[in-house]
Amino acid sequence: MNISGISYNGNLQNAEWNVIKPLQAEGSQGSLTGTNLSEGKRMDNWKVTHVQNENPASSAQIKPKEPIKIVHSEDRHFLRSGEQYFSVFEQYAKGQISEDEFIAYSSAFESIVGSTLNTRGVSGIGNLVKEMKENIAKGIVNTPENLKTELDTGGMKVSWKELMDMQKTGEYIDKFFGGATPGSYDTYAKIGIARAYIYKPELGFTEDQIHLLREAVEKKIAEKLEHTRMAIEDAAADIQNPMWEGYYIGGTRTMPVGSNTKLISEITEAFSKIDPNDKGSYDAAVDRFQELMRPWETTFSSYIARQAPGYASIYVQQKEFHSRAGYQAIWNGSY
Repeated sequence: MNISGISYNGNLQNAEWNVIKPLQAEGSQGSLTGTNLSEGKRMDNWKVTHVQNENPASSAQIKPKEPIKIVHSEDRHFLRSGEQYFSVFEQYAKGQISEDEFIAYSSAFESIVGSTLNTRGVSGIGNLVKEMKENIAKGIVNTPENLKTELDTGGMKVSWKELMDMQKTGEYIDKFFGGATPGSYDTYAKIGIARAYIYKPELGFTEDQIHLLREAVEKKIAEKLEHTRMAIEDAAADIQNPMWEGYYIGGTRTMPVGSNTKLISEITEAFSKIDPNDKGSYDAAVDRFQELMRPWETTFSSYIARQAPGYASIYVQQKEFHSRAGYQAIWNGSY
C-alpha cells in the first residue's frame, strides 16, 4: 500500500505490535505502576504561591551609577619613547593632567607595547601611578629603577624597567629588520641577526623574557617572508630584465627580488651560526655574506659604469649599507 509516496508495510507493523503487546499486558497487571510518592513530593498537592513577572527583560530600566565615558586616543597620545610615557604618568600622579588625558595616553601606550611585543597590551599602569603618588608624598624621586609595581604583558609579570628594556629591544629589531626590502638578500641576513640578537648576554633578559621576545620576532619574520612571497609572485609575472639573470627576477615594472635559492640558502646558513656569546661568530657571518655577494656586486658594477653618475651613487650607497661597518652597527645597537 502506498499513500502519498509513503510505503506501508503491514508485516512490519505486525512485528512491532508483537513486541509492544506483552508490555501493554504487563501494564494492565500493574507491572508498570509508578512509584508511590509522599504527599510532600506529589504535584497534586502543590499550590501556586508566586507568579513571576512576565515582562521581557528589555523593558526593564537599567540605571547605571555613573554616565558612561568614552575617551578617544589621538595622534598626539602616541609618543616616541617609554621615557615620554613615564613623564606623562608622573604628571598624572602629580595632578597635572586630567584623568581623561591619562586614560588616552595609557591606551596608546598599551597599543604600542602590544604591537611591538605581540601581546594584548599592558595591565597595571593604574597601580604604577599609585606608587608614583606615594613616592611623591614621601619626597622620593620616581625613577624607572626604584618603581616596584608589577605590570603584566603577555601573561608575564615585569617591572617598569624590565618592560621598557624589552620594548626598546623590540623596537630596535623592528628598526633594522623592518627596513629590509622584501625579497632582498639582505632580508635573509637580518632574519638570522634578529633571531640571535635577543640572546645577547649584555641585554640581561630572563628566559621568560627571551621567550616572549622570540615569539614576537618570529611573528615579524613570518610577516616579512609572506611579503617576500607576494613580491616574488609579482616579479615572476613581470617582464624579466636580463641584467638580473641568475640573481634576481622582475626589475622591469616591479622591484627586483632575489631568486638565487643556493645563495639564499648559504646566507641563511651563515647567519644561523651566530653565537650571541661570541662576537667572532657574528663577524664570520658578515664576512661570509660579503663573500657570497661579491660576484653579483662585480657584475652589477660593470653595469653601473655604463649609467649616469647619479645612478652610480645609489650603488655606492648600497655598497656602504652592506659594508662590514654597517653590519657592525646593527650588532652594536647603534644602527
